Amino acid sequence: MRLGENTRRVALVGTAIGGLAVLVLVAALVVVPLFVPAAELRRAAIAAVAGTTERGVTISGEPVLRLLPSPRVELRKVTFALPQGQSLEADAVVSRISLWPLLFGRIVVSEVTLESPSLVLTGEHQTPQLGIEPFLSGANGPELRIVDGTIAWRSESGLTRELVSGIVGSLDRITAGQGITVSAVFDWRGGAVEAHLSVDDMKAFLGGMPTPTRAALISNTASIRFRGQASFGTAPAAEGTLTADADSLRAWLTWVGITPPTSRGLSAFALNSHVVLEGGILSFTDTALDLDSNRSEGGLLVKLDGGRPVIQGTFAAEKLNLNPYGHMRLTSDSGREWARDPFDLSALAAFDLDLRLSAGQVTAEDTTFTTVAASAVLSNGRLALALGQTSGWNGMLRGTATLTPLRSARSADGHGLSVRIEAECTDISLEQALDDLAGIGTFEGTGTLQFDLQGEGRNAHEVAQSLMGTVALASGGGDIVGFDVAQVLRRIERRPLSGAADPRGGRTPFTQLAVKASLRHGLATLSAMSIDGKQVHLDMAGTIDVAQRTLDLSGEAALKTSPKASDPKADDLQDIALPFVVEGPWASPRIMADPVSLIERSGAAQPLLEAVKSHKAGVALHTVIEKLVKPISPSPVDAAGAAN
Repeated sequence: MRLGENTRRVALVGTAIGGLAVLVLVAALVVVPLFVPAAELRRAAIAAVAGTTERGVTISGEPVLRLLPSPRVELRKVTFALPQGQSLEADAVVSRISLWPLLFGRIVVSEVTLESPSLVLTGEHQTPQLGIEPFLSGANGPELRIVDGTIAWRSESGLTRELVSGIVGSLDRITAGQGITVSAVFDWRGGAVEAHLSVDDMKAFLGGMPTPTRAALISNTASIRFRGQASFGTAPAAEGTLTADADSLRAWLTWVGITPPTSRGLSAFALNSHVVLEGGILSFTDTALDLDSNRSEGGLLVKLDGGRPVIQGTFAAEKLNLNPYGHMRLTSDSGREWARDPFDLSALAAFDLDLRLSAGQVTAEDTTFTTVAASAVLSNGRLALALGQTSGWNGMLRGTATLTPLRSARSADGHGLSVRIEAECTDISLEQALDDLAGIGTFEGTGTLQFDLQGEGRNAHEVAQSLMGTVALASGGGDIVGFDVAQVLRRIERRPLSGAADPRGGRTPFTQLAVKASLRHGLATLSAMSIDGKQVHLDMAGTIDVAQRTLDLSGEAALKTSPKASDPKADDLQDIALPFVVEGPWASPRIMADPVSLIERSGAAQPLLEAVKSHKAGVALHTVIEKLVKPISPSPVDAAGAAN
């Protein structure tokens, strides 16, 4: 196929014109920059990124206009002066120039890239004051790119610490140039973070007018998202929906530098709430909170306009399980003595709190409480906890606890704590309550427990040493578990010297129990302890050393009734009263009958005892008593009675 002569001519003319246009364009790109003053290049590049003139900006070297691969102005080592000792520096500011206006000698910046910028904040002013509002709100403003940015903090001593590094971000114009979207990826505390912000009308947003806004902060294991209306202006304001979730709230709190308030728990977390920010007050309403499979609903108010944040809230739940959070550890690892680790009271100084909680059911270890109404009020470091009328331990209970930090010569390091606990428990199960409160499983039955205790110290051991107050326990019926007092007394009546045998085993029913004790400097003195039953009566007195967790008690046990008529030796037995002592660790005390009383009851041992008393035998009294009351095997009758 041959092209006609006219076709060839048209092709040649078109090629010539295109080539000429290219030559003209190249010539323009080469020649026009020669007629653009360096001052105009500097002004346009700086105004594009900072919305200002050259005032307060320092540039090392002259601006350079490069044409390939695209027209751009390069400024090297640019420093922007900021107030209060802050600074913003960039290794380079690269401004991409629109081609068509450049052909006519005008500089129009379409995109600005900050290479390796570094923002340094001072110790007192950690909010940067950049003055870039014209850049953000300009409808025809350029887009922004940040490559390998860093934000650092400089203390008053001059020490600089990196806060955020590896920032790669972009700012793009939306809604016909009126709005912006900002996206950034950076490294913070060793983890990657994504940040997104979208504002439909930036000029209205900066002017204090509510504007459709969307924001998100996302890490590897947690995220926070907001969608609604927001404004900046002179006082930031917002209203919309806030959602947050975390695979592990504990890990997230640790990552952001907040010490978790509990030693366990705080795993999966989710929050959905309507949020309003106005006048420095942040309110959460219609809030649903899921944490460790516990779900609660309510509202929260956070006041941020004062020196200390103030948190107020009310939450309600159908069921709460406290087991994931562990319990307050007051003893050492062995459990034999009080813990000596200093109290950490840093959380009490961080904020003020007024929180109310109601729950239909609360589970703590193996105990379930119902109709729970509790409150926590923290003000100026003083924490007051209150438990309203609550069903628990098969009865009713209520109480208060107050924790106040101390500043004294004894606790100059700020770890000192004053504690006061008041409680009243009515018609409760003694077995459950005493086991949960003090690890004591000696009593079964229903009773009333009241106590008012206070102490102070830097750790649990010092608080125990200083305890002051009163304790009262009363019951109208139950059992002493682990001891059959009536059986022991009967055995002693038959064989007095067998009283030194191990008395543990069985149980002792009682119809009345009354205990009253007063504490002073960690030492509890029993002012009254009486146990009365159908068969036995016990009276005890002595002291309990709370700090050392030991008992030093003495008493008398009396057998009130004769043994069963079926007992072949019933006619030979008479009512008896026997002194005894209880001493040693309160977790496993030693219970011993008075050895002199045992010997006096034994007719066979009387001559030996009289001989020792009259010094006719050359041995010490305590040695004879020790040998005489050495435990012996029970008689067949005693063994049969023990089995029954």
